[in-house]
Amino acid sequence: MAGGKRITDRVIYFVKLAYVVDFDGTVTRKDITSILAKTYAGQAASEVYRLYREGKIGMRRWLEEMVRHFPGDYEQMLALALAAADFKPGFAQFLKFAHESGSPVYIASDGFGFYIEPILERQGLLEYISGIYCNSLVIGSNGSVAIETPHGNPTCDICGNCKAMHVVKLKEKGFRVVYIGNGFNDRYGASHADFIFARAGDRLAEYCAANNIPFVPFADFYDIIQFSYPDKMADVGRPLCTP
Repeated sequence: MAGGKRITDRVIYFVKLAYVVDFDGTVTRKDITSILAKTYAGQAASEVYRLYREGKIGMRRWLEEMVRHFPGDYEQMLALALAAADFKPGFAQFLKFAHESGSPVYIASDGFGFYIEPILERQGLLEYISGIYCNSLVIGSNGSVAIETPHGNPTCDICGNCKAMHVVKLKEKGFRVVYIGNGFNDRYGASHADFIFARAGDRLAEYCAANNIPFVPFADFYDIIQFSYPDKMADVGRPLCTP
C-alpha cells in the first residue's frame, strides 16, 4: 500500500469484541463540529468554549448555545461538513479489518451529528458500521435551528449523547468493549470500557495519563489494526458516571 503502513494478518482471541469510536477528531483529521461552530457562531463561539473549558457548562448546553447561531439551511451546512471531511489514515482499512474479525463498530458522537451518515455513505463505508449514535439538528419552519439529543441520559444534563450508556449496554450483551477517542468529553465512555485507545497528544490521552487510567496512544488507525491485545482484558475500572 503506497504511502501507508503494512497491515499484518492477525487473529484476535476474543469471542465478542466491539469497538465504540468517536467521530470528530478521531475518525476525521479535523473536528467538523468545531468548524461549524466557529463558522456560524463566530465570536459567540469563543465565549461558549470558555464556559465549557472552565466546566461551567456541559456538552449538551454547548450544543444548544451554538446552534442558535446556525442558518436554517441544511444543504449549506452539510456542504461545509462534507468539504471538511478527511479521514485519519487507515480508517477504511480498520473498518474492513473489524468486519472480517466479526467485531462490530459503533460510532458515538456528541457533536452536531447530522453529517456523519452522509460522510460515511459518500466514502462507501456505511455498510461496515453496526450503529451510529449521535445528536441531530431540527430546522424549524421559521429557519430556527435546534439540537435533538435522542441518546442523552434523562438523569444527567452534561452530555448530549451518553457514550457511557452505549459502552455499558454492549458489555451487558457480553462484548469486551474497546473505546477509541480523542476529546475530553470521551472520558465518560472510555471510563466504562475494557480497553482505551486515545489519540496521542490530545485531551483524552492527557486525562487518562493524569488520572493513571491505562490507555494506548495512537496516531492513526493502522496503529489500532497492528496492535496486539493482551491475553486478558480487564475493565478500566474508573467509571465517571452511572448511565
